[in-house]
Amino acid sequence: MSTGHESVLLVVAAIIRHPDNGRILLSQRPAHKHKGGCWEFPGGKVEPDEALDAALARELHEELGLTVRECRPFMTIDHTYPELSVRLCFREVTAFEGEPHGREGQPVDWFTADALADLPFPEANQPVVTALGLPDQLLVLPDTLSETMSYTPPDDWQKRLADAVAAGCRLVYLRGDHDRATLASLARVAQAAGARVLVADNAALARATGADGVHLRSGLTDAQIAQVIKEGGDSLLYSMACHDEAELERARRAGVDLVMLSPVRATPTHPDAAGLGWERFRTLAEGQPFAVYALGGVGPQDLDVAREHGARGVAGTRAFW
Repeated sequence: MSTGHESVLLVVAAIIRHPDNGRILLSQRPAHKHKGGCWEFPGGKVEPDEALDAALARELHEELGLTVRECRPFMTIDHTYPELSVRLCFREVTAFEGEPHGREGQPVDWFTADALADLPFPEANQPVVTALGLPDQLLVLPDTLSETMSYTPPDDWQKRLADAVAAGCRLVYLRGDHDRATLASLARVAQAAGARVLVADNAALARATGADGVHLRSGLTDAQIAQVIKEGGDSLLYSMACHDEAELERARRAGVDLVMLSPVRATPTHPDAAGLGWERFRTLAEGQPFAVYALGGVGPQDLDVAREHGARGVAGTRAFW
């Protein structure tokens, strides 16, 4: 794998969860090294012509005494420090053997996902810290409740929303120009089932309805986006709709937490929008400093292929409802 720049350091890093309690394994960088004292996801430099999975297995054995049995892509992040540029290829270890210990004398420990926000990390790791709090699946609610009714009986939309969350959609975008009372009701149903919710374009509306964040639609200007984020502050989650490199650059400047990149494939609701296809999607998604969700003609069954092409997860309406 190449970034196209010889000066970029290629690194592979592991997300390892404890099989009993789901805590995440971190190691602490030695004080004398770059970003010394920071906690990080264990891993190391990829050797020339070395496959990522092989490099990860080697590094985890050398550093922690672990044997990796299975892993899969999680995110790829490009970051430039004043002293070097890195491409970090994060892999989620789904099966391993051994009891981790710092074979090079480095401290290692297990942390809850909630505790990560309070730990010092190298800047390049921050998008992964955020992404670990996000789910594999994101539900985009239909534009209107009447459209919702075309999928379910009229008195059943609350149950179907709760069922979608229970099936894995723990982030829900409440799309549509619903009134405040309806948005608040939808938010309560989704949150009671265990999801976080986003409303469109308005930080004040997010606070008034009890939503957890704002989804910034592609029609907003840079000034409008900056104003929403200024009004919302750090306590809200920020998502953005993106379709090409120019919009991804806007998302980078805004500092959002995630984007929905679309359309991967043409959809019945947007038949005239040509799909990006997975290879173009990969070109756009890999290396971004935020979680990227594949949207448009995809469903839960596409999660693995989406991850292989740079996505954090998959998003949609019909396939998730």
